[in-house]
Amino acid sequence: MKEELNITLAHEFYRCSISLNNFTQNLLLLSKKNTVKDRINCYNNYVDFLSHLYEFYMGIIKGSIKPKKGKSHKLYNPNNDKELYEITDSILRFELQKLLRNRKNRILNNYKDDLNLDVIFYDSDVPEDFGKHFRFMRNRRNHSDYKRASNEYDISLIDFYKKYSTFLLIMYRETEWLWKIDIEKYNWKVIDDFSLKILE
Repeated sequence: MKEELNITLAHEFYRCSISLNNFTQNLLLLSKKNTVKDRINCYNNYVDFLSHLYEFYMGIIKGSIKPKKGKSHKLYNPNNDKELYEITDSILRFELQKLLRNRKNRILNNYKDDLNLDVIFYDSDVPEDFGKHFRFMRNRRNHSDYKRASNEYDISLIDFYKKYSTFLLIMYRETEWLWKIDIEKYNWKVIDDFSLKILE
């Protein structure tokens, strides 16, 4: 099962990378020509990036906690009265806060910051609602709800981007060194087998 989880995580991170690259390309296109199709693609690629990054981190969180025999979820603590989403919201926030600390320490130890951010940025407190808002964005992309095209959520995608985009880039970059793999040499098993089998 561990091998299958690693393949799933590598695939999710690959999808995340593709979406981020497409989003970056969309932004460049929009600076030259600005069509409705380009703007919709920009939206699509950014929410795809968010969704794949969120699912990647969920896979890491759930895969790193071993359940006690016979116990159900609640991140495997049967005495926890919080819902699973509340627990994972908190874990995402604490993980991001840890990543900010790590990056600050690297700068203080004379390592260049790959995002060219000032050390002061890394003193930022991650907002309490970060995990919840990240989950909302993932849900908005994955569920066919009329709210996707409205402002009925307590945060819009525009506000989310303005408030959190640098944080999300940090979450991506901090895992990239470990999860960016050689696509051609990686053993994708059934993910790679799909197209081979349907073309037989």
